[in-house]
Amino acid sequence: MPPTRPTLKYFAFRGRALAARIALFNSLGREGWKDERLSLPRFKKNQKAEQLGPERVNAEYITNNLPQLDLPCGTKVSQSHAIARYAARLTPSAPMAHHDPELYPTDPVRALLVDEAIATVDQILLLTPKEADEAARARSREAYQATGFLRVGLELLEGRIASSGGPFLLGEQLTIADLYIRSPLCDLFDLKQFDGVGPDFIEQFPHVQACGAAVLEHPLLAAYKDAGYKS
Repeated sequence: MPPTRPTLKYFAFRGRALAARIALFNSLGREGWKDERLSLPRFKKNQKAEQLGPERVNAEYITNNLPQLDLPCGTKVSQSHAIARYAARLTPSAPMAHHDPELYPTDPVRALLVDEAIATVDQILLLTPKEADEAARARSREAYQATGFLRVGLELLEGRIASSGGPFLLGEQLTIADLYIRSPLCDLFDLKQFDGVGPDFIEQFPHVQACGAAVLEHPLLAAYKDAGYKS
């Protein structure tokens, strides 16, 4: 049975779901969607490594990855970026004090910059060296932060935020791009989860750090927490 309201499925931490959660809350409030948080053992238990053909769109977890948004119409959607953009574009059915219609910009150029920033964060994660051999991985990650895309991507984000005047990508306007900069990007450094990259590396990008910190202090995040959400 399809859910009676949009249901976001992810784990009990921010990760790749912060932007989607905030965007859904921004547009639908506390009761307009369901925040379903799965344990990793439960998720792995229900993963199925099998060929499904076109019927994959009807699988419980359509890509064997999370987050996933299950819609009342029966459609299941993967990919955190797509979910966050969709949620940010929704129009509330009733006025809500916390709602920000520009969480995903209506102006094409501003939206382009948001999309670029989100893709940059994604590429930083995607291109991070992941060799099984610890010594080889350490060497690769040293190069990744010296001249690789970790540095390139952070330099780009640093420049974009600096040129806008900050604290966010588009100046004073919070967008879903800033939510991705907060999590997963800044969280990787703040929680010391970026193995092979020194804790002082991110300090070379003060505007990126300031953006991540400002996200957590924004009124929309405060309203989200006041509604009972922890992450």
